[in-house]
Amino acid sequence: GAALSRAIDLQALERKFAKAKGVARWEARPGWLDPEGLSSVREDISAGRINRLLWVGAFTPHENRIIAGEAARAGLNPYLIDYCAPEEHAIRGDGARDLNTRRAIALLSMALARARLLEPLAPLELPAVDAALVVGGGIAGLNAAASLVSLGKRAYLIEKEAALGGRVAQLSRYYPLLCDPRCGLEILAVRLRESELAEIHTLATVEELSGSPGMYEAVIQKRPRYVSESLCTACGDCLAACPVKAIHPAGSSSLSSAFVVERDRCPQGCRLCEAACPARAVNLDEAPSRLSLSVGAVIVATGWDPYPMESVREYGYGRLDNVVTSLEMERLLGTGELKRRAGDRALSVGFIQCAGSRDVRHVPYCSGVCCSVTLKQIWALKEQMPDARCVVFYIDIRASGYEELLYQRVQSLPNVLFFRAKPGSLQPAEISGRLRVRVEDSLAGRPVALDLDLVVLAGGLVPSAGTTETGERLGLPRNEHGFFETHRPCVPWESQRTGIYTCGASRGPMDAAQSIESAAGAVVQSLKLLESAVCVSATYPVLDKTKCDRCKRCVEECPFAAFGFDDESFPKPDLTRCRQCGICQGACPLVAISLGHATSKQLSSQIEALSEHAPAPGEPLLVAILCENDAYHAAVDAARLGLALPPNLFFLRVPCAGAINNAVIADALAMGIDGILVGGCQDSQCHNVRGSELVRKRSGDLGQKLRKMRMDEKRVRFEAVEVNDSRRYADLVQEYAEQLSRMGPNPFRA
Repeated sequence: GAALSRAIDLQALERKFAKAKGVARWEARPGWLDPEGLSSVREDISAGRINRLLWVGAFTPHENRIIAGEAARAGLNPYLIDYCAPEEHAIRGDGARDLNTRRAIALLSMALARARLLEPLAPLELPAVDAALVVGGGIAGLNAAASLVSLGKRAYLIEKEAALGGRVAQLSRYYPLLCDPRCGLEILAVRLRESELAEIHTLATVEELSGSPGMYEAVIQKRPRYVSESLCTACGDCLAACPVKAIHPAGSSSLSSAFVVERDRCPQGCRLCEAACPARAVNLDEAPSRLSLSVGAVIVATGWDPYPMESVREYGYGRLDNVVTSLEMERLLGTGELKRRAGDRALSVGFIQCAGSRDVRHVPYCSGVCCSVTLKQIWALKEQMPDARCVVFYIDIRASGYEELLYQRVQSLPNVLFFRAKPGSLQPAEISGRLRVRVEDSLAGRPVALDLDLVVLAGGLVPSAGTTETGERLGLPRNEHGFFETHRPCVPWESQRTGIYTCGASRGPMDAAQSIESAAGAVVQSLKLLESAVCVSATYPVLDKTKCDRCKRCVEECPFAAFGFDDESFPKPDLTRCRQCGICQGACPLVAISLGHATSKQLSSQIEALSEHAPAPGEPLLVAILCENDAYHAAVDAARLGLALPPNLFFLRVPCAGAINNAVIADALAMGIDGILVGGCQDSQCHNVRGSELVRKRSGDLGQKLRKMRMDEKRVRFEAVEVNDSRRYADLVQEYAEQLSRMGPNPFRA
């Protein structure tokens, strides 16, 4: 079209390519997207005169869809269409036309080499089950299960405790409305119990998960409740008969439909509760049981545990009676027990923030919710006991969003003091039953000594025991703090095991609202696996058994544990687990694995074509192989911004830096390429977890190969390039080209 004709000599391209190998038709003119142009292409495809399309131009995604749609209607497989965008390689109308033309010839030669190797591909459809397993019956798990049911999907909800609700059921009030959280929890529980699509199992844990995304088989271990959930009417006759109260309600009426027996507390031989039950619901001989569930996806919502305050020894928790945790304060406020204890006396209550948090000895991170919990508790305490004196010891008050307004309201309350100081220890005061607290107020610059009736420790949130156990049984990687590992900025709900999604505080500290929102995200992502079939994109990896020596490198390096073994002990990718990153292709020392539409052979063919068409003689010939998630976008932006780039620089786009096989790099150098730049993500930002890390790990093997070729190892370079690093990318390739110039031409370059 007109834009390209200003930048390059199209007639020179026609002379070069009109009769090139495999080219049945060459034409360069505007109007290919008008009805006449599209009709002409359809006719050639239908008549069998062309069986591949290579479009050259700056097409928008919308135009690409038009072209692909027309070709598909004519019967052409979509993977037999390829695109070449000169503008992405800095070939524009404001450049030197002769050099642009030579660069365009090189670029089109590369594209044509790849087009010759394109193969028709088709997606796969694999059977699936429209049911999900939700692990954890707290606020996140309940919302996930309720959302699934509302979307017409079956939900199996399992909870390791005897009642639903998790930690939120232990709270007294919600901010900002200060309503009872059990209200919302019970609405969810009732909705699930009344739905034919929901099945709830308490006292249950995942014992084993086998199969693949879309077709998992989960084995659930159930501990005995000793009370039939279907028969129990919660009349309380058993409770009245029990001499040690070993039988009791597990929670509120909706969060648990039946009583539960703590069998280890029962007196030997006692069966009074069993005899007293009019509904015959008690069975003290009940044994553990197992059940198997077929599910398409798993949503893990195993929550958090409070950091054990016994470990923070300086505050005397467990040793001093009037030291409690934030969770225990919730119970005191919710039941009114604190007011009953005080009677007519005005209490002095101290709140120690970051008790064990932001502390390298205990919990090094901020749990994010503790300050807001304390502010809410002060507000609730002052409602119950207006004369109470509240003192907050803090490092920083971290009340984000609307919670800042609560902070301001609490500050305005009478007899509420804030000291920017953290007590070193607590000691009994002279007055019996009180505690003496000494601090240095950093804002006022003076020492403070206070006697308090009660001290509340705002401790941190840590992974629950259920998170640890479930992570081990499901093979879910966890971060350095023990929470489930995810790519938080982009796909926070995805674990590193395809088909298993995480939500709530199993991923890290978060409040109830954030947990609910994360559950909705996990449900939405799981829906693609909860249909009658799972669609696998056509670009999956394929193993050539005639090349494979069963070394297991692909199995070991796959960050998503997508590989198993077939009956002959050959590696076999589980295509529903596979993220199609290509790391297995890059790992294979024998190049036996090919990623659909991005094979090592296609990459090598493009590099070979470039080696024959260096546009600027005398300049280093440089190939950048770039991750499509980050480095590729930086390179394109550098070209569009008109930044100075080496004339002999061309890039290739790959799904992940880890998809680049060392054989491709070695072949490129053997073909005379002067330098190879591999552009990947920062290790901590890699969408495929280990792509960049593995490139550097493989560099040792590559260095050995280069030394055998008597090649300088500096001709290959890895750089982490972020998506907005366009100027850094331009500076980097210029500096690299200068370095290669000083090194001289590749000795293999004739």
